[in-house]
Amino acid sequence: MRRAAALLAQRLPAVLDASQPSTSSVGVQWCRAFTSSGSRPAPIHPEEEVYNRQRQLIILGNRVPTVAPDTWIAPNAVVVGDVDLYEKTSIWYGCVLRGDLNSVKVGAFSNVQDRTVIHAARSSPTGLPAATVIGRNVTIGQACLLRSVTVEDEAVIGDKCVLLEGSMVEKHAVLAPGSVLPPGRRIPSGQLWAGSPAKYVRDLSKDEKAEIATLATSMFQHVDAHDDDFLPNSTAYQEAENLRKILKPTSALAESGAGLDHAPNAQL
Repeated sequence: MRRAAALLAQRLPAVLDASQPSTSSVGVQWCRAFTSSGSRPAPIHPEEEVYNRQRQLIILGNRVPTVAPDTWIAPNAVVVGDVDLYEKTSIWYGCVLRGDLNSVKVGAFSNVQDRTVIHAARSSPTGLPAATVIGRNVTIGQACLLRSVTVEDEAVIGDKCVLLEGSMVEKHAVLAPGSVLPPGRRIPSGQLWAGSPAKYVRDLSKDEKAEIATLATSMFQHVDAHDDDFLPNSTAYQEAENLRKILKPTSALAESGAGLDHAPNAQL
């Protein structure tokens, strides 16, 4: 937010100069600097937006997300439909959890890292349950895809893994980064699998099993540092509001050069 505000403040003089009426054309189109809505389409530069307009929680009919009070969801993550997030779960930047066709559950102290997509099909071709269930103290790495799978407590899914319908990761199991777990495949407890398709590599040691829960809980310790920079805890909105007051005379006209005489009366 602060970066967007600073960038927009730097561009403000150019925007105000460009807002002067042109004698060579009837109307001049400009990119939107700050406006919540407009009557005509105009190019939008997201990096110039003062506020993040992302919807974190989306209700679909009778499918309603259920989120524990101490769960943290990144501002640009999306949770859709029948999704249950239990205590101290963290959903990081760019994640999408879709419970539009079936339910998705993420257990307590688990974390879903950046750009991961978790989905649940309406039915599974394997005949196994189509809902997606993720247990407690589970770590799911970045840029993963999980669809109608079961991940039991204290398991680790490495970065860029793909888990397909009906696959299962048992307790104290690890799937190495970049692996693909085919439909209906099961990783037994205490084993490390890797590859595409994923295959058995070796058994985990007692120390490695003990570290799985520690890894999951350690991720939540970073939440406070990220949460402090966003509403309602952050004061960064004050910077945005100050910039909003500066832009108010031209905010309603940022999409077009027409009607500049009414700029002082523009409403946000």
